[in-house]
Amino acid sequence: MNGAIILLVTGSGMPIGFSAILLPQLQAPNSDIPTDDNWASWIASVHSIMSPLGSLLAGPLMDRLGRRCVLQLSSLPMVAGWFLIAIAPDLWWIAAGRMLAGFAVGMVPATSQVLIGEVSEPRLRGVFASSPNLSYALGILMVYTLGSIWPWRVVAALSSALPAAGLILMATLPESPVWLVNSGRVDKARKSLLWLRGGDQCKVNHELHLLVVHLKSQQDQESCQEQDTCHVLPEEITALKRPEVFKPFLIILIFSLLQILSGPYVVIFYGVNLISSASGCRDTDIHSLTVAVMTALVRFVVSIVTTVCLLRLGRRKIGIVSGIGTALACILLVTFLQMNDHGKIQIDGDLKIAIIATLIMIYVAMNTFGLFSLPCMMIGEVLPARVRGFVSGIFVTILNVIIFSTTKSYPFIASFLGPSGVFLAFAIVALLATVYIYFFLPETRDRPLTQIENYFAVGKNYLWIRRDKSLIARKSTLHH
Repeated sequence: MNGAIILLVTGSGMPIGFSAILLPQLQAPNSDIPTDDNWASWIASVHSIMSPLGSLLAGPLMDRLGRRCVLQLSSLPMVAGWFLIAIAPDLWWIAAGRMLAGFAVGMVPATSQVLIGEVSEPRLRGVFASSPNLSYALGILMVYTLGSIWPWRVVAALSSALPAAGLILMATLPESPVWLVNSGRVDKARKSLLWLRGGDQCKVNHELHLLVVHLKSQQDQESCQEQDTCHVLPEEITALKRPEVFKPFLIILIFSLLQILSGPYVVIFYGVNLISSASGCRDTDIHSLTVAVMTALVRFVVSIVTTVCLLRLGRRKIGIVSGIGTALACILLVTFLQMNDHGKIQIDGDLKIAIIATLIMIYVAMNTFGLFSLPCMMIGEVLPARVRGFVSGIFVTILNVIIFSTTKSYPFIASFLGPSGVFLAFAIVALLATVYIYFFLPETRDRPLTQIENYFAVGKNYLWIRRDKSLIARKSTLHH
């Protein structure tokens, strides 16, 4: 099943990077569809505008139609978007294709994380849950590579292959057993678990028992709450008031905000401008596509490293190492820029650009290792099953809006702070994120989803360092 999800998520990464290879070709003198700067900015940004809509719709659809079904549905506008771009006679068709692809991309992150979290065994969940980040990086790398070989129309046509293949492959796989149990389809949940666990009856019986008992307990709790409350809002909205929902949602949302403000998306979208402004060399020999490929390659390789590390290291350790490493890389870059500005080092332009690019790549590597990878991976672990789809959709929608806002406002902020100020701000936020991880971020490695939910439902449990360790001690009981 994870292979099919990887196909779809990799395909979702390709529209993200497509504008980098599309716009230079559209703005070339021999372009068959001439494009000015205003149109270019709209073609690049319309993808990000549509993604929050896809995320918002994916949440309720996940809870009503199922996780697998929503992933299949997401591939339809993706294929249609690529088709429109490939045959586009004018810019309006390209913009329409980008909107469809952006909408589809918005549906994928929360859905894929939730499905992976629900079908994976606890000991392997961290590895599988990190695969979407790896897949996105691979998709961006693939579209950059294809764009360096073929024209944009050919790239658009080829890019439709992955979502189409994912749609076909997903049709042969079972639905999430957690969703099936919550929908009252226990027999189908058993069949799904049998397929997912290789026919291990003992393991299936144990997991199914935990899911059914947990569902019954949750229904009893909700029944008691309904006796004291007159509900005029949908169940998903009222569920946001429950401690096992709003506490993990708030914790991961603040973590995600710090992650975004630590700068990874700014570096992805403005890497060339950052190098040019930091080096003071406007006529840099480093081509924008080369920088983009370097960034995607570093992110892809580090995502593999993160996946391997998740087998042996907890989320908190990885996050803390990433936060400290990100801050140090930024501080090194700021120090170098300050020394160069004050004439304390004298090096030629090419070497200066190479050093700055290298330090930015180190920053990308350290940020990807934990800060960039953990928030979306963990949201599928910490939310209750009955509202996991709906709340995950809200979460990803908020993230997309924040990402769009920060990347759009970056040029204005950079004009005031300059390169050194920008990376100094990234360093400060990375250090704040490290402290936040230490105090607040829960450790979910190897723990059943039902236990994670119980942890937030009982007591205050905002600060991990002051957690009720008796709840965590139940880990061994739940495994046996």
